[in-house]
Amino acid sequence: MQNTQNKNNFIILATPAPVSHRTAEENLGLGYLSAVLQKNGFEVKILDAWLNGWTPDELANKILQDKKPLFIGVSAYQSNIDQALKTLDAIKQEKNITFVAGGFGPTFSPDLFLDSGFDFVIRGEGEQAICDLAQALQDKTPVSGIKNLSYKENTQNTHNPIVKLSCQLDDLPIPVRDTVKIAIDKRTPIHLLTARGCTGYCSFCSINSFFKLSKSPKWRGRSIDNIISEMQHLKSLGVQHIKVIDDSFVDADRDAQWCRDFANRMQEHGLVFDLRGSIRADRVTDEALAELKRAGFFSFSCGIENFSPTALKRMAKGASVEQNCMALDLFKKHDFYVQAGQILFDPYTTLVELQENYEYMRKYDWIISKGVFTEMFAATGTTFQRKVSRNNIVTSENPVLGNYNYKILDDRAKIAYDALKRWHTVHMAFYDKAIDPLTSPKALTKSEMADFYAEYLKIRQLDLDIMCKILDLVDSNASATTVASFVEKSIENNRRFFYKQESKTDELYRKARLQYKAAVNPFIKVK
Repeated sequence: MQNTQNKNNFIILATPAPVSHRTAEENLGLGYLSAVLQKNGFEVKILDAWLNGWTPDELANKILQDKKPLFIGVSAYQSNIDQALKTLDAIKQEKNITFVAGGFGPTFSPDLFLDSGFDFVIRGEGEQAICDLAQALQDKTPVSGIKNLSYKENTQNTHNPIVKLSCQLDDLPIPVRDTVKIAIDKRTPIHLLTARGCTGYCSFCSINSFFKLSKSPKWRGRSIDNIISEMQHLKSLGVQHIKVIDDSFVDADRDAQWCRDFANRMQEHGLVFDLRGSIRADRVTDEALAELKRAGFFSFSCGIENFSPTALKRMAKGASVEQNCMALDLFKKHDFYVQAGQILFDPYTTLVELQENYEYMRKYDWIISKGVFTEMFAATGTTFQRKVSRNNIVTSENPVLGNYNYKILDDRAKIAYDALKRWHTVHMAFYDKAIDPLTSPKALTKSEMADFYAEYLKIRQLDLDIMCKILDLVDSNASATTVASFVEKSIENNRRFFYKQESKTDELYRKARLQYKAAVNPFIKVK
């Protein structure tokens, strides 16, 4: 598509830094949007404030120093809306520039973003809508026919219908990689998307809700040839460490044979990468893992979530306890690092369920976990959020970064909840720092990963010891005061241990040339 010289075809796509306990990674979504816009004749600049460590004012200054764009597209979610608004306000004080928000947050809460000052919101997948909007703004034509678009019309918020993305994933251009050098310099793995969506039905998951709203199939995968083509491009850029950011890498028609074909094609093209991905427990097989190991995978995130059959049923998890255990046994057999997502608490958790979980957490004490206190997020737009709101068990109508707090209904489970939360939050900032190189994971050598992992395991064993004693106290009908007193004594008795571990972790960071610039976990509200 040709653009005449008197029309503004310059667009800025930006990522304001979120409030997060994780360290920065590249935003591949902006890479895809930039690619489709460039294909349609627009000039695009990506400004990633998270990767670059810019404040909202610094991001605003970067934008103001450049020529005026047709619009600024902001990758927005609940955890960066405040930073996005600070950037927006700083810019609009100097220039009248159009702002467009897209992503999970704007999709689920378009009115929030429109009422906060954004001119447009793109809901669902944005590749087609952003191109249509860019053309309409350039030509100064109405936006009423643009699907997936929300905007204000006569002070009223208007939401155009959502339609599914018309093209197959193979039809999308390879994403632009403007930030690849920054990511490599920070020893952060480069992102690769081989599929969108997930065929699971987990009640707490925003992914299902997002693609349901987008009217897209639950899961779509790219062809092996298409993936290999992008991997060759990444190799030419000097990429070695790749994080496959699919919500579900082995899904739908992908099976052990697909994994074998994928590994074969990589070897045929001489592609050697260190790969990390995500896979559901009910999709793990011995044959698939053997082939994925051959392809270069060394680490997987696996949503185990719980080891209690009643809790798994409430979550609408597809995997059973037996499947969870089989998956972990196979990961161990093939020597994978495993970040096992785990959710211990929801409103209906019982002490028996916590005891069931402890038994398996001790058995699989080698997995990488977010700690012995984890709770289900009631994220805006999810099935679970609607349930807790409908049942009137939310403790506030004001969500924290898009997640609602709720009551723990079982009295004994509530005592355990308070005790485990108190224990975890005291060393939460250090814990998140200790596991970040493993859960992200960073682009580390095998020996560097092993060093971080060894130190993590020491923390894990102490966590499990404390969890065991808390559950025993609650099971013996100890009062909440007695349990709380035990936790405070445990905190005091282990201060020296955590000081020693923090010193060791800091030394590993120095040796690996890593920096941990992140906030204390904003999703766990500390009293």
